[in-house]
Amino acid sequence: MSTEDEYALVVAGDHVRSAYVALVGRLGLRCADFGRATDAAAWLNGSAPAVAILEVEDGGCGFLRELRDRYGPDMPAVLISADRTTPADVVAGLLVGADDYAAESMDAEEFLARVRRLVDRTKPARGATADLRRLSSLTQREREVLALTTEGMTQKQVATAMGISIKTVGAHMQNLLGKLGVHSRMEAVALAARAASAGV
Repeated sequence: MSTEDEYALVVAGDHVRSAYVALVGRLGLRCADFGRATDAAAWLNGSAPAVAILEVEDGGCGFLRELRDRYGPDMPAVLISADRTTPADVVAGLLVGADDYAAESMDAEEFLARVRRLVDRTKPARGATADLRRLSSLTQREREVLALTTEGMTQKQVATAMGISIKTVGAHMQNLLGKLGVHSRMEAVALAARAASAGV
């Protein structure tokens, strides 16, 4: 279900954090867990978590807003709470951007099923976001080479269309393959097509 760079972000008090870490492990995700939102915020790197599980009492709502600003609406997020579980609390949590809101007393299997559904549902969107991030790292010339290659042109045809040498086209192609993290022209074309079909 997971790839090596996928992880779950858990922010919860000491009394429940290990339980949530164990549940996340059943999804095949590695876990980055913290007792306070401020510690998690200081740790964050460039990649969005596959899911964020945030305890309301430990600054979860404010931190969720920060995560949304950083990673956008596609990142799955669940707010959890021991005490703030009234309908008004749930509505407030959903309004700040949570995909789900759960009481800490919820059955573990039900909670796991909800998280699994969120992670699975958002995989295509997260993949498209990653594709877009990689494509945006290309230079203008590299994008032109990729676009013409995607249209089915050979390296020689690309060189003619762009008015550059075949050797220069080859250099651009090698550079863009490295930036996209792929090993062949076919993989690069497939990535570009995937991003285009997702509207990114």
